[in-house]
Amino acid sequence: MTALEHRRANRQYAEIPGDEVWRFIDDREKLYVAFVMENGDPHVTPVWFCVLDKKLYLRTQDYKVKTRLAKAGRACCTLDDGRRYRELRGVVIWGRSRVVTERGLIDRIERVMRIRYCDQQWKSSEMPGWWVQERKAEKRAYIEIMPTKMSSWDNSRI
Repeated sequence: MTALEHRRANRQYAEIPGDEVWRFIDDREKLYVAFVMENGDPHVTPVWFCVLDKKLYLRTQDYKVKTRLAKAGRACCTLDDGRRYRELRGVVIWGRSRVVTERGLIDRIERVMRIRYCDQQWKSSEMPGWWVQERKAEKRAYIEIMPTKMSSWDNSRI
């Protein structure tokens, strides 16, 4: 595999440089991930995520569409920030996807996700009992996205 290609989105934009792009990614709370469905249409969904060793990890359930589609090995993700034109920043990441099966890696992902989203997680006491029981019965799945190409923009650098 060749080194990760990282460049600005196009000539009118300034890129987010070097490892600063990874700090930007890690600072975002939500990632939009797209997988290709069997009919060729994109399946896009917002997800919580974490970054470990310059790879993205998503936590979901094994029955979800994204888990099945991740097995095809292709994903595209985007994150952005800003409201006014001169504040707009973002990253698009293309990469290889897979469902994680290694217990040690799953434990590491789960620890980071639990800390990262501790305030946003649902609390049993706040949810209907039947809903909590259904969630507890679900089997977790973890998806890895290894970036192969990245494009970024930071309009504050123009």
